[in-house]
Amino acid sequence: MTTEIERNRAAYAAEKERLEKEHFGRVALLHAGQVVEIYNDTGDAYLVGINTYGLGKFTIQKIGEQPISLGAFTMCLADEGAT
Repeated sequence: MTTEIERNRAAYAAEKERLEKEHFGRVALLHAGQVVEIYNDTGDAYLVGINTYGLGKFTIQKIGEQPISLGAFTMCLADEGAT
C-alpha cells in the first residue's frame, strides 16, 4: 500500500525541475499524488491543506529544498522544506 507521503513525494519528484524553475523558494501543497497549489509560505499552505483535506491527508514541500522528516508530524506539518 502506498502512503500519502510516498505518493506526494513521487509527484513532487516528477515535477521538481519545472517547480524549481518556475516557483523556487515557494511552497507546494500536495494531495493524492498531485501538486494541487503553490503558496508563498508554509503557513498558508498548511492552513489550506488542513482545512481542505484534513490532518494527515496532504503534504507540503518547500520548492528547491530537500524534505526533512518530522517523525509522526511529517504528513501534516512543515518547517522550511518539510514534507
